[in-house]
Amino acid sequence: MKRLLTFGFAMMLATPAFAQAPAAAAPAAPAAVPAPVLLSIDAASSSITYHLVHKLHKIDGASKKVDGKVRILPTGQAQVMVRVPTESFDSGNSNRDAHMKETVEAAKFPVIELKAAADGVAMPTSFPATVEKTLKGKLSFHGVDKQIELPVKVLFNSANSATATAQLNISMDEFKIERPSLMFVKVDDALKIDVNLTLKN
Repeated sequence: MKRLLTFGFAMMLATPAFAQAPAAAAPAAPAAVPAPVLLSIDAASSSITYHLVHKLHKIDGASKKVDGKVRILPTGQAQVMVRVPTESFDSGNSNRDAHMKETVEAAKFPVIELKAAADGVAMPTSFPATVEKTLKGKLSFHGVDKQIELPVKVLFNSANSATATAQLNISMDEFKIERPSLMFVKVDDALKIDVNLTLKN
């Protein structure tokens, strides 16, 4: 009888209902989230140039001390920050530059800054490639903050290098800047700005 019970118990363990269940499969590893792409402005090959118009002549001044970064998030949003020292613009005439620094109160407002963003931006998959977007953000100049929209054209030479160009027209009156005069005639209110940036990873 004891042998029969032992044999019967062994047979029950051998049936599928009593067999050991297979180990559960390990959960799949979560998909890796792409890291943001970070590009920095290369000051040595970047510039911001202003253009002023007077009835008698035109004035151009450029700065090559541009600083800033562009960050492209996995969500497709591009975040941009560009800064330039107010006193760094050079028109080729030291007396005129000194007057412009007084006009824009460079000592009191030492930095011109743009913080902006654009949606729907993705790194190209082949190069060279051109991307055109409109940045929306805040321009801080002469102690005044203004919301602006800035169309930008970006040429990606590779995944690690790009050039960005843009043009912006602002009103000196809106930024509370007293327009300089020559021969008792003030310069035009419109201040045209050309932006040429080299971005590197």
